[in-house]
Amino acid sequence: MDREQAAHALSDAGAAGSRLRAKARLHAAVSFVLGLAAVAILLVFGVLVPPPASYAIMGVGLLPLIALGIYTGSRPVVPRHYAALYQICGAAGAGIYSVVVVVGAAVFPGSLAWWLPGALLTAVPFFAVGYLDLKAARGRP
Repeated sequence: MDREQAAHALSDAGAAGSRLRAKARLHAAVSFVLGLAAVAILLVFGVLVPPPASYAIMGVGLLPLIALGIYTGSRPVVPRHYAALYQICGAAGAGIYSVVVVVGAAVFPGSLAWWLPGALLTAVPFFAVGYLDLKAARGRP
């Protein structure tokens, strides 16, 4: 391999790395948006919607969690150990969400004092995935 071919190969590798970092930043933004969607869904259905109709929160509120699961499961390349961390974040999010919804619907229907902290706590796994993606985009596995 001569110098010209080596320089071209390095240039191609740098361009590929830039594309991967940009894609990781996009995925982080999507994770943060899913976290905000989970907060909004829990607040709207938990506080603003009356109890009989608020039971739809289980189905609608699971959409961001399902989207997170599909996203993390469909990533072809992740930094070392991140696949397990993504699965842990998804399971934690589902568990937190379930506790917030079941207890909130039974004991605290319409109470902002329950639903706001619960909604914010439910968003933590989404934000954790976004943070991990930003960390990977900076090149720190």
